[in-house]
Amino acid sequence: MDQLSPSTVTALRHAQNTLIEHSLDRISTAHPWYRTLPAASRDQIDTVARLGVTMFVDSVGEQGGTADPSGIFNVAPIALTGTVSLEQTLDLVRTVVDVVEEEAPDVAPAADHDAVRVQVLTFGRDVGFAAAKVYARVAEARGAWDARLEAVAVDAMLHDSADDAATRAGTAGWRGTGPVLAIVAHTVLDAMATSHLRHECRQYVQDCLVSVHGDSVIVVLGGACAPERPVDEPTPELELAAAADRIAAGLDGAVVIGPVVPGVAQAGRSLRSALAGLRALPGWADAPNPVRADDLLPERLLAGDPLAAEQIQVLVTEPLRAMGALYEETVATYLALGRSLEMTARALFVHANTVRYRLGRVSQQIGWDATDARDGLVLHLAVIVGRLAAAPTE
Repeated sequence: MDQLSPSTVTALRHAQNTLIEHSLDRISTAHPWYRTLPAASRDQIDTVARLGVTMFVDSVGEQGGTADPSGIFNVAPIALTGTVSLEQTLDLVRTVVDVVEEEAPDVAPAADHDAVRVQVLTFGRDVGFAAAKVYARVAEARGAWDARLEAVAVDAMLHDSADDAATRAGTAGWRGTGPVLAIVAHTVLDAMATSHLRHECRQYVQDCLVSVHGDSVIVVLGGACAPERPVDEPTPELELAAAADRIAAGLDGAVVIGPVVPGVAQAGRSLRSALAGLRALPGWADAPNPVRADDLLPERLLAGDPLAAEQIQVLVTEPLRAMGALYEETVATYLALGRSLEMTARALFVHANTVRYRLGRVSQQIGWDATDARDGLVLHLAVIVGRLAAAPTE
């Protein structure tokens, strides 16, 4: 880079205050958002702009322009990065550079006009890079802190502390009050992949928490309930489940989706169900991927998951009993006799069509079909769980 003549350096020093004042005037005029900032933030930006022009003028007389532009941002607190975006900061840098580029050559001898302009543009470029580096460091630190807050919130959910879970989630940025569900995937994610997953989740839902636990990743999703929703539109629960399907499909490894729960305070139930499902997954060799935790109730029950016993009662046993003793007896007999319509009909002294009708009603009413091998297993266990729960205790 060409060395400026001593007369040019002297002229720039004399014009320094004018360049600063004109830069600040241009900032106020060109950027309406600047005028809406708190007075303290505007003062900090003014200080940065003054120091930037001063550092440029100080550097033009040095061989090679050795000033470090990153020092300009040392006078501004890190909190300012939360008030002014990187894009806005670069706009401010561009505005100051434009003013100095327009006015600085005019105070220098004609022979140095081009050299001054080159040094202005070079210094402005270096300041832009320095600003980007500052924001990158802040984003990295903020990302690490956010990840820590999310991990603490997930830990509270795992310990089934409803109030603490809701409070911790709120601290981590959770805003909604709608339904919630959890996804657990047996996969390893680095910080970049975790950040990408978090960004992807926020394309589909209002709230999310992402936490890496060893060789697994936990995702908690939530969305706000619409106060008035037309009857022909999907419910918030169905919308959340659909979003979870899309997110889960993009995860590597085995993925288990927990049940939908009413709110973030109950998120631990969905999370623990999903984790129990992931542990019990080897018991179902032909399980789809991703798979819902409720579809793994037999394996979870046999693995000793207490939530599975509760859920199978709520989802299957109680609805079956609510249909009446005839239906429960028909299902139990049909399954005990190897799913034979004829043998069941003889055992119950009814026609085979009656058995078929009752089994069809059960399938329609509670969603599990006794004639399907997998659903039959769930129903059989539900009958057993119900009988054990009703048995007298000594």
